[in-house]
Amino acid sequence: MTARSKLARAVLASIVVIGILAGCGSFASGSSSSPTTSARSTAPASTKSSSSPTKPTAGPPAAGPKVGACRDLAFSDISGFFDNTPTMSCKKPHTSYTFDVRTLPSAVAFPGVQIGNDAVQSAAAAKCQAAFGRFIGGDAATRALARLSVTYFVPAQSDFDKGAHWVRCDVVALQSANLLAPLPRHVHKLLDHRSAIDRFGVCAKGEPASAAAQLVMCTQTHAFRAVGALRLGGTDAPYPGSTVTRTDGQQRCKDLIASLLGPGGGYTYSWTYPSPQDWHLGQRFGYCWHKTTS
Repeated sequence: MTARSKLARAVLASIVVIGILAGCGSFASGSSSSPTTSARSTAPASTKSSSSPTKPTAGPPAAGPKVGACRDLAFSDISGFFDNTPTMSCKKPHTSYTFDVRTLPSAVAFPGVQIGNDAVQSAAAAKCQAAFGRFIGGDAATRALARLSVTYFVPAQSDFDKGAHWVRCDVVALQSANLLAPLPRHVHKLLDHRSAIDRFGVCAKGEPASAAAQLVMCTQTHAFRAVGALRLGGTDAPYPGSTVTRTDGQQRCKDLIASLLGPGGGYTYSWTYPSPQDWHLGQRFGYCWHKTTS
């Protein structure tokens, strides 16, 4: 896996639940479930790649991006190091919104450095990730439940070599595994409104623990809805092990479902949680799912 692929997984962590382990069950009030455990990958990693090398050209670098610009990106576009998609009116259907433009630190962005350099890409990802939560709103658990996330782009190599060292931060929404969804005209602090989860929430076609499950936005046909993202540890915490991730998490999920739907039972739930590999990539939430179809 390339460094860009790893970073893409991290940046899109809030909309792609990867390599999770799971337990599921049905219960009536007072009974317990007997989960089974399996490994799965719900979506392919997004692999950033560069275009063919370009020859240096005379003159200053191209003008940098502007905050507030909208574009109609395809899913494949977010795998590139840089992007030249033209801007468009935000009144028209669009799939990305540039919410921030930052300058890369001089310690990693200097003459002779390739835009695919690990340090450049890590710095770009960190700049946009730090800005995203403040822009989109909601708390960490709400953001983990949304298919809204951030992608980023740096200048083309020819412009980078001329001193353009910005990073462009865009909001995107993942409708399904390989398809971006249209964004509303206004996305600033969108997740401060709980109703946004009704549209942009995480749902699954099929049992979330199964290898065939597909994650989609909840506006799409689905069988399960993620009703809670439960934190399993702090940012710098080591992997907590199966007692916290599976056993305790399973009970927390069951309690949450009962509190949301009532103690009478008769519903099916599923609990999915990060593997050690996902934990290493920054995933700190387990997901509590409610079956919405028979």
